[in-house]
Amino acid sequence: MYDFHLHSNFSVDCKVPPEDMVKEAIKMGLKAICFTDHIDLSLDQDKSKNVLFNIEDYIKEINKLKYTYINEIEVLKGAEFGLQLGLIDEYDELSKNPFDFILCSIHSIDGERIFSREKSFESDYERGQVRYYTELLEVVKRFDSFDSVAHIDFIDRYYKFKDIDYEFSDAAKELVYETLKVIVDKGKALEINTAALRYDMKSFHPQDEILDMYKSLGGELITVGSDAHYTEDLAYGIKDAEKYLKEKGFKYLYIYKKRRPYPIHL
Repeated sequence: MYDFHLHSNFSVDCKVPPEDMVKEAIKMGLKAICFTDHIDLSLDQDKSKNVLFNIEDYIKEINKLKYTYINEIEVLKGAEFGLQLGLIDEYDELSKNPFDFILCSIHSIDGERIFSREKSFESDYERGQVRYYTELLEVVKRFDSFDSVAHIDFIDRYYKFKDIDYEFSDAAKELVYETLKVIVDKGKALEINTAALRYDMKSFHPQDEILDMYKSLGGELITVGSDAHYTEDLAYGIKDAEKYLKEKGFKYLYIYKKRRPYPIHL
């Protein structure tokens, strides 16, 4: 098994040291893991609001673990970029760091976090979906320095969390279709994110219809990640995700090293 979306205490929302994640992955028999700790820059002029770890320390720590456990597991270093349209140049600069893998995510729009304790995001699900997918479409059009789009239908998690009945609106479907076309044309990957099941959702991220769209457009590059923030969530649902991909007609999942994709036969 391979888990290419997990966090450590280099992320603000995780308290687990990277070595603990590595040791647990070895116990579970994983062949490779990639840390993808959060980088969420703020549009605010106050840079103290940036969610940004010390990249030099991070690279040193993950490289140390890579060589400490080289005979037991492959340990790779990545990042999850929480992108916003007004920050493309800043993320381009950050992507020059020696990451193996970069995930593209949308956690905030126009400086407003989708999950926020202070106020609610759009309560009208259709308006919220359109706002979210419009942002995502523009981001993937303008930003090239990523490898895979993480939890593409992340917005669904928000409505599930708020107990808001929602459907995949026609307007959202059109935007998702256009986004997937860009992803395929650019040779980027789509992530199967198993965390959705931990939130009692009906399927992985993305939902069936989106994965079917991606495949119909010729999309082949798939990465798989648990989005683990705790050791007990490491590799959660990965075996089921691999089975699901085979049932959907995919022959490979992909792992990344030095920003290059490598196929793993399912």
